[in-house]
Amino acid sequence: MKRFVTILFLLCFTLANEVFQVFNNKEFENELGFGGHQDLLHLNHTQKGPQVKHYSSDKRKTSSEGLQEFTPIIDTIVQSEVKYYSFNVNTSTGLGEYYEFLIFLTGNICTQPDNVDVDDTSLAVYYSFNSTMFQNNEVGQMELFEDGYFQALADLPIYPTSTTSSASTPTPGVVDDNQQVLYIAVRAPQNTNVTATWTYQIGVSQNDLVFQWDSRSFGFIVDADDNSALLITENLTEYGGDWGSLNASNSKYSLYVYPYEDKDIFKGLSKSWCAIRSGQAMMGPWNTDSSFTTRNGGIQQQFYVPNLNESTQYIAYVVADFSGTDFGGAIYQQIEFETMSGSACELIYDLEFCNRVAYSVPALGNRTQEDDEEKNSTKQIYDNFVKNLYQNFSKALQQVACDTVPEAIYSNVRSCDDCADSYRDWLCAVSIPRCVAKNATGYQLRNDTSQRNDFIKDIIQPVEDYYEILPCVNVCHAIVRDCPSDFAFQCPTRNESIAFSYYWAEDTGTQWPSCNYVGKMFIKSSWGLKLAANWALLGVVILMQII
Repeated sequence: MKRFVTILFLLCFTLANEVFQVFNNKEFENELGFGGHQDLLHLNHTQKGPQVKHYSSDKRKTSSEGLQEFTPIIDTIVQSEVKYYSFNVNTSTGLGEYYEFLIFLTGNICTQPDNVDVDDTSLAVYYSFNSTMFQNNEVGQMELFEDGYFQALADLPIYPTSTTSSASTPTPGVVDDNQQVLYIAVRAPQNTNVTATWTYQIGVSQNDLVFQWDSRSFGFIVDADDNSALLITENLTEYGGDWGSLNASNSKYSLYVYPYEDKDIFKGLSKSWCAIRSGQAMMGPWNTDSSFTTRNGGIQQQFYVPNLNESTQYIAYVVADFSGTDFGGAIYQQIEFETMSGSACELIYDLEFCNRVAYSVPALGNRTQEDDEEKNSTKQIYDNFVKNLYQNFSKALQQVACDTVPEAIYSNVRSCDDCADSYRDWLCAVSIPRCVAKNATGYQLRNDTSQRNDFIKDIIQPVEDYYEILPCVNVCHAIVRDCPSDFAFQCPTRNESIAFSYYWAEDTGTQWPSCNYVGKMFIKSSWGLKLAANWALLGVVILMQII
């Protein structure tokens, strides 16, 4: 029964941990760091046997300096070698402290020998509360690194204080004055290269996973032009404060970009946080522009990647660092994207009025020297044009009785603010065309005789022919739904008529969408998911106390 409850707790914790990786159980500012570290001992293996060494709390980088609670070590090991460590269990804190102490073990391989194949046996980690494991590793439980990552859960049951004499032999796994230590061994496999060396990290915690791997990408490509790209994370939180004052340079999330031909550079290490962070990335926190945005309803972090090559594929990783680079982190599934060919399109985002526009548009053709010096000239020209068009609608909306008694308002479920937002999104979508360099079903070829409007033809004067990704028809449906019927907004209803001005959403299987959606996307509430995760953990803890 105890083993069943432990397994049940681990399953629920794993589920909750996946939720916490995106929807942290803290205020948004606190997502940027963790705290609270306790003592961990490191043992060196010699011919005379392991010897315990104690180290000061301000040292954390290498195995020779030791590590603490939620503070990983980095160490090296050669083929057929075994290294030993030990962790003192803190019996006054941690998850499961009312039934059993839970110790989370995680690690990643940073580097490994070149001749190690994906299917080859990797480093093995043994762990036990029985000190005889240092003489016989098979006494402990064993986990292998897979794709550069491993995780395990050790549970230490709590029993009433024993009344036996101090001369009695302590039972392995029972908490008393003689047994509160988790013993850990790392074993390297044999290798035909006698100088083969692995570099790895091990982290131990009674509260969380020091290293994490998530099969989700947690990020996606927004759009790209011929020499830059914009990527974004999933929703971080529905932060209700002054999000504009948050500094993205303090965020725990960062982006690493590698050439597509290096897609397999992490073969066998694709789940390793330290391997991807320390690889030869061409773009990273040092040369990308990171900021926060709320254009999709909640706070997301976006990464602008400049200085790319045209018609080129890349891979990117969103990486999370827990309270700095010395305290572990998470790695997510890689993202693939490509840049466009030619110079017909230019990527714009963070417009002042059309604040949900973030895509490539027809590049400014009549560009002056002043425009070349002004980085934001293209988006300002587009934004000002739409802002001026909006003025007449704004005056018309002021004639609607928005703030009145419930019996007199035009809708009990929609407001004038909803109408204004939807109309603005529609106006931005139909006035600022989304530009792409390749053709696909539903795309419209644009040239000198077939521009969307006179503004594009006379003011923008596109430098090349391009294809337009038409607005999604549900952008039109939004204003019919949200605005007073007095405005008499109508949208096409048959596919044949829709295709003249709009298109519909289809799964293209690529980064290029079938239609251009501008509007507030539906974002699941992070707080509801966090609450569900908290109750799942609490329920299991209570169940364990009862059983």
